[in-house]
Amino acid sequence: MSELYKNAPLIESVFEITFPPELSIETKRDEFYKRIRKEFPEINLPLQTDQEPYPLKNYLFRDAKREKGVAYSINKFSFHCYKYLGFARFKEESLRYLKMFAENFGIENLERTGLRYVNHIPIITEEGVIPIERYLHFGYKLPHSIPEKFSLLHSVIFVKLGEGNLRILVQYLRRSDALQTEIILLDFDYFLEGKLSFSNIETYLDDSHQHTKKIFEDLTTEEYKIIMRQEP
Repeated sequence: MSELYKNAPLIESVFEITFPPELSIETKRDEFYKRIRKEFPEINLPLQTDQEPYPLKNYLFRDAKREKGVAYSINKFSFHCYKYLGFARFKEESLRYLKMFAENFGIENLERTGLRYVNHIPIITEEGVIPIERYLHFGYKLPHSIPEKFSLLHSVIFVKLGEGNLRILVQYLRRSDALQTEIILLDFDYFLEGKLSFSNIETYLDDSHQHTKKIFEDLTTEEYKIIMRQEP
């Protein structure tokens, strides 16, 4: 996205794979970490906040500048980018760590791949109304008796798209910072599920990117594209 937009609202991009549980990951977690320790010295331990078994929770490892990270558990691995420098760079780095991990633990069969983009679009409400039509082509077919002027918004949709599925979350949020910044959260995830092979991981990523690139272009308005092309 940043290839076209200097002022894009992207705050995180993620490529994740899910595979049948491999118990050796739990007992040899340090073995793989030794291979990435210099690049990812910051260790973030999972919190036990729900009923999910601890081995299924991700450990997250981030670089010193917090521009990228990797996370893994006994059935998942993901690459996280917090400073997006274009898809070519993202693809190169994510595949490098994915292949390193798969080689280390013998991962061959996959159950899911997901390419996710999280965007924070800064806005200013007008008399308590969210001016979503300025930023996104997103709305509802409502009866004329209901005004399309929203003061709150939290919508999640799932649709079949191509060979995979698309989840889109659109939500109005007010950050708890000093300025009480208002944003529209645009969070979408294109994912494939079924009997997948790690040997096809590059194809899965490329195909997912083609879908997500078009989704972002189609969702954002021309008015907001002008803003995104400006210097931040």
